[in-house]
Amino acid sequence: MRNNYYAYWRQRAKAHWYRDGDRNTIFFHASATSRKKVNRILSLDDDAGNKVTSEQGLKDVAWNYFVNIFQQQASDFSSVINVIHPSISVNDNDILTTPFTKAEFRDAIFSMHPDKCSGPNGYSPGFYQHFWNLCGDDIFKECCGWLDTGQFPPDLNITNIALIPKGSSQVSMKDWRPIALCNVLYKIISKVLANRLKNVLLQCISDNQSAFVPGRSILDNAMVAIEVLHFMKAKTRGEDRYVALKLDISKAYDRMDWNYLMAVFT
Repeated sequence: MRNNYYAYWRQRAKAHWYRDGDRNTIFFHASATSRKKVNRILSLDDDAGNKVTSEQGLKDVAWNYFVNIFQQQASDFSSVINVIHPSISVNDNDILTTPFTKAEFRDAIFSMHPDKCSGPNGYSPGFYQHFWNLCGDDIFKECCGWLDTGQFPPDLNITNIALIPKGSSQVSMKDWRPIALCNVLYKIISKVLANRLKNVLLQCISDNQSAFVPGRSILDNAMVAIEVLHFMKAKTRGEDRYVALKLDISKAYDRMDWNYLMAVFT
């Protein structure tokens, strides 16, 4: 019972630098309770700029926001598809489609932090890591069956959406970052597929893309921006004029068009 009590508070605190068996200190509990105060939504501005405070009103604002994001937009992407040239060779495709091994699934589950948030079923990665010797064969068999048939159980993709605050103040839904809390089994399958794709991503992603490829850092973009602004501030001579624009552009993975995605794959 005592171990379960500490495990519960360790997950709530999200203090991953703490190890099992740390003392039950005031700071430890403060880390857990302070997150609840920061993440609480008291008010939001709707699309018309009106401040909404009621519980039902907040639900409606969030619902309309996500419906607008994930609603398919009518678009013609043929001009983009026509200039995309195949980058995956026949040999690469053979490697990507080879039968899965149990070792791939084990590497996927043990690469996760044991205290990462669990999905709706309540089981964290630590549960599967601890009982891998008992459930590993069943997980491997079932996941391979789902991948071979392309049919997942309906409850496997059930996901909780958590909102993480961006910045010091949150006024509208744009100030909250949605995080999907998927079931761990779904994460395992995703990681197995992602690990295979890592071997060919270098051929698919251009050199000026600073993320998603091992050895590249997304912080490179921030460094370039800082250098550009420093140059503009330090430039005091010459007739040339420069201007910097800060554009609010939604991230590429905030919206997805399945028709476009399938067209790229084919």
